[in-house]
Amino acid sequence: MLNEDLKIILNKIEALDNLEIELEVDDTEIETISIHLFSREEFEEGQLGYSVDEEDNSLTGDSEGDWKETWYVIGYDENLGDPIFVDIEDKNYPVMTAMHGEGDWEPEVMFSSLNEFLKYVSN
Repeated sequence: MLNEDLKIILNKIEALDNLEIELEVDDTEIETISIHLFSREEFEEGQLGYSVDEEDNSLTGDSEGDWKETWYVIGYDENLGDPIFVDIEDKNYPVMTAMHGEGDWEPEVMFSSLNEFLKYVSN
């Protein structure tokens, strides 16, 4: 299942000291979000319910609001359960999130690149 893009992404994530991170946000009510990033061992199971179902049937589509074939979940918000994912179509691998359980996926860019995200969480 792992193509070259995914191998690069997982290698970079696994180079972090800790896969449990706190991310400061511009919201006075919550201030930080707790994110769990997937290890290589968790990665495939982490796609369940997003790009594939339990029988490995595709859940992706090309319509607005569909989960895209090039989106891969790399972790989740531990409080809300929202996925943290990258788009491998863009070689910068932007890091995004979307509200879980809304019916449609409306991605919100958190970081314009995986490297920017990793640099932020490494500080």
